[in-house]
Order: sequence, then structure tokens, then C-alpha cells
Amino acid sequence: MTLNNLKKIFLWGLVLLIVLIVWIRFPLIFKEWVFKILVKPPFTPEAFTSLGPIGDIFGALTALLTSLTLIIVIYTAYLQRQANIHAREAMAEQLKQAERAAENQLQQAREATNEQLVQAREATKEQLEQARASTSQQLDLAQSTHRAQLKETIYSNFINTYNSLINYKLAKYNTIQVFNNGRIWHAEEIFKEIALYFLGQYRIFELKLSRSEIGVLYNKTLDKIAGTDKGLHEINSYFLLYESIYDLINNSEISDEEKIFFRKATSNMMSSHEQLTLLWAATYLEDCHKLVKDTGIFSQFYREDLMPFLVTFFEKSCFSHPDILSNWDKYLNNQNPT
Repeated sequence: MTLNNLKKIFLWGLVLLIVLIVWIRFPLIFKEWVFKILVKPPFTPEAFTSLGPIGDIFGALTALLTSLTLIIVIYTAYLQRQANIHAREAMAEQLKQAERAAENQLQQAREATNEQLVQAREATKEQLEQARASTSQQLDLAQSTHRAQLKETIYSNFINTYNSLINYKLAKYNTIQVFNNGRIWHAEEIFKEIALYFLGQYRIFELKLSRSEIGVLYNKTLDKIAGTDKGLHEINSYFLLYESIYDLINNSEISDEEKIFFRKATSNMMSSHEQLTLLWAATYLEDCHKLVKDTGIFSQFYREDLMPFLVTFFEKSCFSHPDILSNWDKYLNNQNPT
């Protein structure tokens, strides 16, 4: 049965108490032992002399006790040393455990730090990708806005310039007039007179006149209407304004659909008589002939008997009337230039 610490302390205390009592009572015990057992009366000197060896025995006993005490001290020191060794071993084990715990904690801290770094890198990468995407979207939006603003500015500048040219053309149109037969003829009346005279010249449409002969007839007609002293040659300079208008349309940075729209709108501003007059002038005048190319400006008239004349002296790109365009190839294959 193993004693616990409290019982051990109590046992040692009891042993020390008995030893202390014996130690205190030892002289009396020794006296009783000597005078009642070893030496009996009468007490003679010889009797006391016989006690000398007994005293020596006690001296030896004292040495023995001293030796035992020393042995006990040495054993106690040994036990203390063993306890110290155990304490150092326990301390070393605790240190090793603490070191292992510290290494484990350090490793866990490293792993946690690495994981945090990985997460931080992934988060940073994701944020960077989002920032790039956002920046790209903002840049695309800015570029799109800039292009829209630039397109709007270009379109606005084009419209302003186009309207200015149209207004100038109308102002020029209103200045075309002559005094004939006691009254003033305005531009539309003049164009109507020229167009009707032109449509009555069957020799032209039968291809019996050359380009120069058609020009001579055109100039005579202008002189006949206005008189030889005045003439109507400002009509030719008026027609050249269309060249500026179509150059603006063709060279502007607008869409092809918008260019088609403005070419058609310009053509629709003209009456059929004005277009027939321009057709006659373009047959002879080189500048007018150049300006009607690639414009589709002639859209207000169509007559079957005009087709041979048209395919002989003009290109298909000068016309936008659907009947002229649909019959062009048929008459072109049957005609030879004059």
C-alpha cells in the first residue's frame, strides 16, 4: 500500500519525536542500565573500572552513528542529485516540448502566413483584374464618347457648311432674272423656257448634232431669251455651285447612307426644268459635265426618246431616276458615241 505525502510526513515526524525523546531520556536510561544491570552494589573502584570498555563501546557507537549520519547525508545528497537530475531531465523535456510546440506554432504560423500571402496575392490579382477591366471599360467608354462627340462635331460642321452652300445657291438662284417682253422673268420661268426649247430639238435626240453644235445651240438659246447684249451666262456659274455642294458631300466624314441622303436631297431641290437645263449645259460645258459625274443629280425627268442621247453623251452615274437606270444597259448596247 503506498503512503501518500501526508502519511509520510506524519511517519517521519513520529520517528523524529521518538528519537528526540530517547535522546533526552538517554542519560537516565543509561544510568538505570549501568547501575542496575552492569554494576551492582557495592560500588567498588574495580566495578567502575569495568565500565571503561563499555564507554569505549559507546564511543564506537558514536562513530557508527556519525558514519550512519554521514551515509544518510551522502544518501540524501544522492537523492537530491537524482532529484536534480530528474528535474533537469524534466526541464529538458519541457524545453524540448516547448521547442517542439514553438516549432509547431512557427510552422503553423508559416503555413498560415503562406496561406494569407496566397490569398492576398489572389485577392490582389483579382482586384488588379477588376481594376484593369474597369479601366478598360472606362477607356472604351471614353473613346466611344470621344468618337461620338467627334462624329457629332464633324456632322454639325458638315450640316453648317452644307446649309451655308444651299443658302448661297438659293440666293444665287433668286438673282437669275431677265426683263423680257415688258416683264421680269425669274429663274424658274427662264429654266422652263430653256428646257422646253431643248426638248423640242429632235435633231439632238436623234444624234444628228455633235457636242460642239449642241453647245452653239445652247448659247443661242440663252441669247434669244435674254438678248444678245445681256445674255444668261450667269446660269453656268450658278450650276458650278453644285460642284462645291457635291464635293462637300463626297469628301465629308459621314456614312455612305448619309451621303446618299444628302445627294438625293440636293437633287430634289431642283425642278425638272432646272435639271434639263443643266443636262443641256453639261453636254457642252466641260466644267458642268465633270460636276454631274457620280452624283445621280438627274432624277426629275424620263422620256424614252432621250435615252439614246443620254447614253451617248453621259455616264450612268449622273442619273438616279429608276427608269433611266433600268433601261440604261439596253440602250447603251445599241448606241455608238457621236
